Amino acid sequence: MHFSSFDALRPTDLAVLRKILEEVCAERHIAVDQKDAEAIAHDLVNWYLFGVKEPDELKELLKSM
Repeated sequence: MHFSSFDALRPTDLAVLRKILEEVCAERHIAVDQKDAEAIAHDLVNWYLFGVKEPDELKELLKSM
């Protein structure tokens, strides 16, 4: 899945995304520096740029991946 966007991520956006990534990885027992975490981060950023900004919605979308 890849969404194109011309939006730039601000430091506050990155902080939110990092927190969500860490929570999802902890739930799945995945280290943040593992390849599986990279795939999760990729999907997370794509959904965020697509317009999904609520952390709970993002986590729900990632459950199916």
